[in-house]
Amino acid sequence: MDWLSRQFSTRVIVLMPVAIAINIVLGFTVQQVLKLPIYLDSIGTILVGVLAGPIAGALTGILANLIWQYAPGIGGGTIGPFAITAGVIGLLAGAWGYLGVYRSRPASGRQLVLAAIVGAAIVILVAVPIVGNPAYTDPNIGGYPSWVYTAAIIIAAIAAIVVAAFIYLRRDLAGFWVALAGVATGIVAAFVSAPISAIAFGGVTGSGADLIVAALRQGGSDVFQASLGQGLFSDPIDKTITSFVVFIILAGLSPRLVARFPLGERTVEPQPA
Repeated sequence: MDWLSRQFSTRVIVLMPVAIAINIVLGFTVQQVLKLPIYLDSIGTILVGVLAGPIAGALTGILANLIWQYAPGIGGGTIGPFAITAGVIGLLAGAWGYLGVYRSRPASGRQLVLAAIVGAAIVILVAVPIVGNPAYTDPNIGGYPSWVYTAAIIIAAIAAIVVAAFIYLRRDLAGFWVALAGVATGIVAAFVSAPISAIAFGGVTGSGADLIVAALRQGGSDVFQASLGQGLFSDPIDKTITSFVVFIILAGLSPRLVARFPLGERTVEPQPA
């Protein structure tokens, strides 16, 4: 089909290996070296999806996970089965690309202020699973020292301020829609990943997120509930950060270069000749 072939232009085919490498290098560093409870292994997937379309995005995510699984030196582990999740993330990124989520939307006045406030509120809502959950707040249940809860709240507050400032200072409503798309992608990814993690690995995947799964298990959750709870904590935060990184990358590229990709004209405003 012409619709499908357009997603794999020469530029897209050249971009995909770069995107796959970004996914693997950042993902391995964050998950296996730093052991953080986020992933950062979808930047390339979302970038390709937004610029090229859902099939190209999905294929990028799937290939990244499978190549990572079997790569010499860093391969093995548990990343392979999550190629399903990576594919779904790529499909959603393609949908956001078609909808023009990443396109600049200049604004001013009350509309801009409201978007900045709501954007910050979205980030705060993402952090709500921490508040009042004994797995995070009670060291006797979750095993976390007391400073972890305070640090999480501070990080959430800083992230909310950054999102609001980004929208307001750039005078661009796109930041609000990017945050919303990131949260939505994270929620979907959490529901897709939870059964994979629970059934294939008993909730233990070897990343920093395992601490959250263990804490929820100690709090009385079964393996599926703990895997889903971990996903609903980590994925929306991770995908919101990832979406903003992609947005910043696109903003830093030449609009004419971006416009040459299959969905490029939906991502940037046409520039005057």
